[in-house]
Amino acid sequence: MATRKPGKGKQARGRKATLDALEAESERQLIELIRRRLALPLEKRMNFLRKRLPGGGSCL
Repeated sequence: MATRKPGKGKQARGRKATLDALEAESERQLIELIRRRLALPLEKRMNFLRKRLPGGGSCL
């Protein structure tokens, strides 16, 4: 009959708690990033839509 290692259950619960905490922190940081970007003026947060023109200008 195999014997169980003492404390193995505590490690698993600790790891699960750590992963849950990391997931919650990641979600919080994503929401914070979205809020920061939404707080920027439209021309700053939509600059990826701009196309460069050969004459040196740009347009949407």
